[in-house]
Amino acid sequence: MKKYELKEEYTPRGIVFIPTFNCTAFCKHCNNNFDKHDLSKKMDINTAIKILYEGKKSGLNSIQITGGEITQYPEFILSLIPHAKKLAIRVCRPPTNAYIANDRKKASEFFFNLKKIDYTSGFRLSIDPYHQEKIPINWVSNFIAEYSKYFKLSSLTIGSCYYDTDKIYGLYNELINLLKKEGFKDVKIEKQDKKIIINGQKIKYGIWKPTRPSWKELEDYEVELKMIKNTMHCLGPKGVGYLWIEPDLKVRVCSCNGNTFLNYYIIGDLKKDKLQEIIERARGNKIFKILANYGPAGLREFLNKNEIILDTEKKYTFMCELCNEIVGNEEYLKKIIENLNNI
Repeated sequence: MKKYELKEEYTPRGIVFIPTFNCTAFCKHCNNNFDKHDLSKKMDINTAIKILYEGKKSGLNSIQITGGEITQYPEFILSLIPHAKKLAIRVCRPPTNAYIANDRKKASEFFFNLKKIDYTSGFRLSIDPYHQEKIPINWVSNFIAEYSKYFKLSSLTIGSCYYDTDKIYGLYNELINLLKKEGFKDVKIEKQDKKIIINGQKIKYGIWKPTRPSWKELEDYEVELKMIKNTMHCLGPKGVGYLWIEPDLKVRVCSCNGNTFLNYYIIGDLKKDKLQEIIERARGNKIFKILANYGPAGLREFLNKNEIILDTEKKYTFMCELCNEIVGNEEYLKKIIENLNNI
C-alpha cells in the first residue's frame, strides 16, 4: 500500500434540497429507490428557508434543488429562491422532466413567477427513452415554448441518459418537429457541438450511458463498465461535497447522488440537530475523511492494506458504485478502520 496522508477534512460546499421524492416517471435507471421513500412527504418551506440561513452562517454558498420531480412542488422553488438571492447563495441549475408542462397554463404561471423573483439559473431538462415511457415528449416542447416567453433558451440544458444513442436522437427529432409546430422557424441539431439551435439560441445537450443505481442493477448492455483506478476527492475542500437534505429533514453526506445511497451516509436529522453539529459529526467520521482525501479508490486501498479483499480489476459504471459496495459492507468498514488505526 502506498503512503497516504489524510490532511484534508470533510468540507461541504453546499446544500442539496430534496423537497419531494414524488415523481411521475419512476425510471428504471433512476438513483432513487422509490419503494423506500414516503412519496407524499413534502419538505416544509419555512423550515427549508431557516436551514438556508443556517447554512450561510456555516459557510455553505450554493444550493441544488432536486427530487423526485421538482415541478410537482413548484411553490418550494418559488419560495426559496428570493432568500437564496438575498444571501448571495448560488443556485445550481435544477433538473426536471418537464412534468409541469402537462398543463401549459400552470407552466406559464410558474415561469412568470420565476421571472418576477429574478430567477436566473435555468433548468436541466431530462430527455431519454426511460423518461419518455411516462413523460410525453410534447410536454418537453410545451415546457420550452412557455419558458421562451420569459427567459432565454440558452439558460436551458438537456441531459439524455440511455444506452442507445439513435433512440435519443429520435426523440430529439420528434422534439424539433413539435417546436416547429409551436412556431419556432429555425430549429436544428448540431451534433458536432452537441447543441440544439432554436431561432439562433443554443441549448447544450449531453448524452451518456446510465450508471447502475445502488438499489437495482441494470443489464450490462445498458451501461458502460470500466476499471476504477484513482478517484477524485469526494468530500474535501479539493473536491465536491454536499449535505443532502430529504423531505423528512434527514441529512446525508455525499458528493454526487447522495439521495440514492445507503443509510450509512445519513449523518444527522435537522428536526433535532443543528446544521453545524451535523457538519462537525461528519468531519469526525474516518470513512468520510478517507473519501475527502482519496475518494472511493482510497477506501479500497485501506481495505486491501494487508490482503486483497476487493479485486482492483473489477469493473464499475462509476466511482460511486465502488463506494456503495464498500460502505454497504459492515465487515469492509470494520477492516478499513482497523487498518487505518494501525498505520
